[in-house]
Amino acid sequence: MSLGDTASSQRAYAQAHQLAPDSDPVLMDLSAACLMNGEVDASLRLARHAISRNGGWRAQLLAAHGTQRLQQLDECALHLQLALNDAEMPLATRTSALQQRAQVQLNGFGDASAAASSTRLAAELDPQLDFAAELAACVATLYIGDQPRTEIVARFSALGRRLTPPASTPPRHGRARSARLRIGLVSPQFCASPVGFLTIGALTCLARDADLVYFDRGGRADWAQALFRQTASHWHDCVGMEALQLCTAMVDAQLDVVIDLGGWTDPVALQALAARPAPRQLKWVGGQAASTGLRCFDGFITDSRQVPSAAAEYYTEPLLRASIGYVSYTAPPYASGLAAAAAHPPPPSPPPRKGLVAVAANPAKISSLTADRIRALQPRRLVLVDHRWRHEGTRQAASRRLGSLMDVAEFQSPTDHPAYLQALHGLDATFVDTEPYAMGLAAIELRLMGKHIHAMPRPRSALMCERHAVSHLAARRFDHHAGLARQLLQWCGS
Repeated sequence: MSLGDTASSQRAYAQAHQLAPDSDPVLMDLSAACLMNGEVDASLRLARHAISRNGGWRAQLLAAHGTQRLQQLDECALHLQLALNDAEMPLATRTSALQQRAQVQLNGFGDASAAASSTRLAAELDPQLDFAAELAACVATLYIGDQPRTEIVARFSALGRRLTPPASTPPRHGRARSARLRIGLVSPQFCASPVGFLTIGALTCLARDADLVYFDRGGRADWAQALFRQTASHWHDCVGMEALQLCTAMVDAQLDVVIDLGGWTDPVALQALAARPAPRQLKWVGGQAASTGLRCFDGFITDSRQVPSAAAEYYTEPLLRASIGYVSYTAPPYASGLAAAAAHPPPPSPPPRKGLVAVAANPAKISSLTADRIRALQPRRLVLVDHRWRHEGTRQAASRRLGSLMDVAEFQSPTDHPAYLQALHGLDATFVDTEPYAMGLAAIELRLMGKHIHAMPRPRSALMCERHAVSHLAARRFDHHAGLARQLLQWCGS
């Protein structure tokens, strides 16, 4: 439906509401039209009015969609639960509501276990969601650490075997090889995100010697996306594309290489890549916690600290190890001090005064193992820093893992990355690495600030996501953009 169609629908429902103000169906149709038109506040006001008139599950779902758009996630979760409690909700709608709840639980509340449970309930109603349910369960094991590594790897590999290429995949076009490679990049995170901070420096250098073709699956416009766009020879907006459509777009771009920067955070892109739309395919930052388990990749870009030889057996992809580090760090324009520190990381500050402990990570990473590490430090104050802590649902989920530590916990929920960095600067604390899923970008930024990080040694046979922090803490530098770009170009041309 076009924007013109949704605007016309909204006007029609508004007129109907004036003629029949007591009609609940018209009221909810108008709320839905406002939501589709981006008028979230108006939609939510109408949905709440419908709820006050006993509008049932439909009114609750409209309110859930509105509050989710506004990031009022505690209220969103409540509306979803009330909708799911309604026995009259149709089966297909109940399935969608469970999937929406899982998204809120994982991305909003940092509760991987609850998200996996909701996705499994949805799969019980619709067997076609069994793949999504197994993926959610695998992700949960990475955060919780309740299964042996061999079993985790086997489960991801099994998922990879289930990702068959989309039907009617177009054949690749022949293209005369030019002096400049045409390199495709696909990700939902071409923005201020770990993918942005850890790849844009090398890609800026790579763009001098190759044509970069972006397939943007996220569509988030910010200062970092603007930097990515400056390096692009072509930019494709691919938000919402299905696997066949995405694969066709890559084939039509006549790529020499495609680099995936999404991994299991974007299984649709992985399915498109399973059809091999480019002669050579590499996996790099983004959803790179462990092996994809797919056989369609010609290389998995890492380094010897992140994936030592003792862990090589866990990867289905051939390992490509960068000589300095598999990522470099580009400081944002509002953190010039971090840019200077990237060339010569400062020594860590001595342990601060005893009793002040902090964790700067996605709350999903605060497992029972992390709680045990914190408890061993006997904190008098525990400062938890992440934007998700503003939600009561996040705190309730974490309390089940932190237990009595919640008695000394305080929460800082910065609204954006500049405020987040400022919060970290202001804490003279021992920062605890999370376990088993370690800090990644946060470990780099804390190190560049010279903060004291308590990171337990990880076995050399650990998965990549377990070794992030200890590996970044051992890196000599993070400004090696040109050197990393040269290696990327070499791997792409192999």
